[in-house]
Amino acid sequence: MRFFAVVILSTHIFHAASLSAEPAAIAPEHVVKAIQHFYQVLDIKQYNKDKLRQVVTDDFVVFEAAKKMDLDEFHAFLTHHDPNAEPLIDTTWQITDHRVSIDHNSAHVSYLNRGTFQHGTSLRVTMQWMESAFLTHQNGALKIKFLNSNLISKDIQKLSDGVSD
Repeated sequence: MRFFAVVILSTHIFHAASLSAEPAAIAPEHVVKAIQHFYQVLDIKQYNKDKLRQVVTDDFVVFEAAKKMDLDEFHAFLTHHDPNAEPLIDTTWQITDHRVSIDHNSAHVSYLNRGTFQHGTSLRVTMQWMESAFLTHQNGALKIKFLNSNLISKDIQKLSDGVSD
């Protein structure tokens, strides 16, 4: 009898311990906040690769600009300087129309993204994308594992010749 009591008690303790090791339930607002935070990290005024590494998984992949990129390739894409334009001085993104689906340890979100990129005083580029992302828990945090970005429109507005008097 004592043996059965020990087995039942041990089973209960192991079950309780395994439940506490599970990640917290994912709520739709956590998914949207994770996406918004991703774009805050990409802001030209504060971007750095280490911050980006904190919001994506170790095996992160993005489909952007007709390319498949891992974290290092995406970083190179983000930090590339176009010789035909002044350097970026401001970046903004507006994320709208979220559709979130949640599973036990992961989430999928689709949304519309409108980004504005200010190149010095000479050029402003506004782009719209349809995007979707797959997020999962890694190291106790909700992180982006995969991002797919499809360009809808691109408007290039020349503001000046970029030459000062």
